[in-house]
Amino acid sequence: MVDLNNVNDDQKQAIIATEGPVLIIAGPGTGKTFTLVKRISYLISEIGVNPREIMVVTFTEKAAKELLTRISNDFIENGINININEMYIGTFHSVCLRLLKENAPNHDGNGRDRMLDAFEQTYLVCKNLENFNRLHGFAEQFPNRMGDWNQALEICRYVNQLREELVDIDAMLNDADEDMRLLAKLVCRYNELLDHEGAIDFSAIQTDTFRMLEENEEILKRLRDTISYIMVDEYQDTNYVQEQIVLKLMGDKKNVCVVGDDDQGMYRFRGATIRNILEFPTHFAEGECKIVHLNNNYRSEPGIIDFYNKWMERKV
Repeated sequence: MVDLNNVNDDQKQAIIATEGPVLIIAGPGTGKTFTLVKRISYLISEIGVNPREIMVVTFTEKAAKELLTRISNDFIENGINININEMYIGTFHSVCLRLLKENAPNHDGNGRDRMLDAFEQTYLVCKNLENFNRLHGFAEQFPNRMGDWNQALEICRYVNQLREELVDIDAMLNDADEDMRLLAKLVCRYNELLDHEGAIDFSAIQTDTFRMLEENEEILKRLRDTISYIMVDEYQDTNYVQEQIVLKLMGDKKNVCVVGDDDQGMYRFRGATIRNILEFPTHFAEGECKIVHLNNNYRSEPGIIDFYNKWMERKV
């Protein structure tokens, strides 16, 4: 049995609402990670869900490690004896990479794909700038005064955003606007560079995952049959392709629980859009999505919270 004696009423609502779409609005200090951990334990211990049916994604490696540690500790406290690695749990990138390796033959986990983080991606572009310099119109849009590193940063920013927004590059290549054609050619040159290096980056992992789900009905059906419960932390920081992957995987079960703060958005500079959390309930029939607000702040001093609330009331 999962001990729910130390949870407040709002947290309990979020924990036991296991079926159908759930949106949890939780600001800093309201115990959202604690609530997610208890929800996972509740699914396994009380509902009898197989760990392999659960997917939990967050954004940073640090957050993923903390979540794994807290889940493991909670399992021990509640006498839940399972292999935590059976769950699909980690960052969006690590979970997508696992899905690719398990389901796509060109990602068989044999180590042939060299993983690039953001710095390595920029460095690769920087040392191969001549591949982009020759493009018509490049010098005007990416002047030399920017410096090589800043040019590479801008190229990566455009490439990542276009891919993660699932933009039709072929259509852009045939666009009447010269600047649009240039951006499309940047993506093509960058993809050629990745192929030559035998490398894959974070945005490619996600777009490849989406295309696998979009183009292979057999794989999509198998994953929908396997993964029955999806939870996404920091949903306000998701980008378009991440949202589409979640919506693809949920299928008719619709057991998706997203957690976030509609007043924050740390990764907007990386393509995250606050629209995802604001519009999440609109993906379902009216009233189908349960919305839970975690209002109790356990981190800040009561005096600070009281001052902030009064200050906000004066502003309104």
